Amino acid sequence: MFTLTALQAMAANSASNFGGIGIDGVPWANGQIVVRQMVAGGPAHLAGLKTGDIITQIDGKPTEGSNFQDMVDHRLRGIAGTKVMLKVRRPGIAKAITFNLTRRQLVTAKTKGK
Repeated sequence: MFTLTALQAMAANSASNFGGIGIDGVPWANGQIVVRQMVAGGPAHLAGLKTGDIITQIDGKPTEGSNFQDMVDHRLRGIAGTKVMLKVRRPGIAKAITFNLTRRQLVTAKTKGK
């Protein structure tokens, strides 16, 4: 584990170093995140996450009771190339599933005419 310096934290939000796992999630009332969509070919998709999966932990910290926007901005997103571990509950499966992902830059479609 490492500690981010202020410079590294600012770099995490720059276009050249920003990374994510490629999910669109929605918060449940208890703070857990439900995967609504995934970026095709993104880290989450390639690792086997599925829509409907419920993220219960990010890097060992429970999502329940946490602030959704804070989790997205500071726990799921980060510097491209850094690792993040998710524990997921999948409907119909009793045991939690662990995913070890590497954040990366994600290419999204550009709109015409900006």
